[in-house]
Amino acid sequence: MYDSPIMIITGTSKGVGRGMASFFLSKGYTVFGCSRGAATIESERYHHTQVDVGDEKQVRSWVRLIKTLCTRIDVLVCNAGVVESVLYMTATPASVVESYLHTNIAGTYYVCREVAKAMMLQKSGRIVTISSIMTRLHEPGTSVYAPTKSAVEEMTKVLAAELAPTGITCNVVALAMVSTGASSSFGEEWKNRMLERQTLKRPVTIEEICHVVSFYTSPESGGVTGQVLYMGLVT
Repeated sequence: MYDSPIMIITGTSKGVGRGMASFFLSKGYTVFGCSRGAATIESERYHHTQVDVGDEKQVRSWVRLIKTLCTRIDVLVCNAGVVESVLYMTATPASVVESYLHTNIAGTYYVCREVAKAMMLQKSGRIVTISSIMTRLHEPGTSVYAPTKSAVEEMTKVLAAELAPTGITCNVVALAMVSTGASSSFGEEWKNRMLERQTLKRPVTIEEICHVVSFYTSPESGGVTGQVLYMGLVT
């Protein structure tokens, strides 16, 4: 039995997911994280499982294990996602399309669905999904990525309506540029172009993201659901 609040975060081996896990561990949460690779966080309150979120059976088994160990799940942050390329549509192969669909859409769907089942039984919970301001910028080279994140936003709004009678809230944080390995891999020219298109002409920090997530997941935020917060951008 765990006395601290229970949080699930997907995609915790690096980047924003790893930063969020470390942040919420520092706030007293017990965090269950996952990625396709091994754990990169060491804490007695952090528990890692290697999971492909796009694999329905793996997700179901993982969430059931957490539910068995903890009897409840207080917060889900569905962060795992693919950012593989900035190819124009005419140059994007099927393998890239399928990878985005597998992780960004199917992965988010399976994790939200399985955690929602557990939260419905306890009649409480907070679900936060991670999107991107690319859904508003229509940037060339994001013809696969941006639509999958638009799907995440719509999925979350529908789930918010479905779960509202049970006291569960579902909201979205749409990220601006963040200085991570994924964004750096596209080069300085691309990074500078994206920053120029933002309202805030700088990357947002992982700590800033965590504070937005904290607002959504607070017990006092029960009146906020089905919302998308676009960081660093006036929409």
